[in-house]
Amino acid sequence: MRKILLILSLLIVCAASADAQYVARFKSRLAERSASGARVDVAEDDSAADAVRQSDMRYRPLSVKGYRVVIFFDNGQYASDKARAIKSSFEHKYPHVNAYLVYESPYFKVSVGDCLSMEEAVILMNEIGGDFPTAFPKNEEISLTELTDVRSRRNTTAEQAEGQAAAR
Repeated sequence: MRKILLILSLLIVCAASADAQYVARFKSRLAERSASGARVDVAEDDSAADAVRQSDMRYRPLSVKGYRVVIFFDNGQYASDKARAIKSSFEHKYPHVNAYLVYESPYFKVSVGDCLSMEEAVILMNEIGGDFPTAFPKNEEISLTELTDVRSRRNTTAEQAEGQAAAR
């Protein structure tokens, strides 16, 4: 959990500095003299700058470097159909793990999981290895919304399993 908070803090600081660079560049362009000799002076209230920065941060998808397990990739004639079928099969067998179908030219790829470490990806790979023997871990950018979605899905699945066990 500490690792996630540290990563989030670093991402927020980086995003804020990028916004500051954009605003500074915009202000300097405004303040340049035009061909007619007119001059523009820019005065900015601190609270306005904070509001713009916060607004920009709301719409920027934050992501972290992580890992996913690739269970399929192909560029053959029916690769798209095969990828959809494999993704559907995986989702049926492992409903608690997110699955993604992407086209990275020239391959259709199905990757699964939202792992923060290589160790977590290897554990997932071993868990699904019986059904997907050619699976391998791969570096991926994982958005924080995907990361929090899978964590809540795992908790919900665990709660459902506990409820079913208690009902028996």
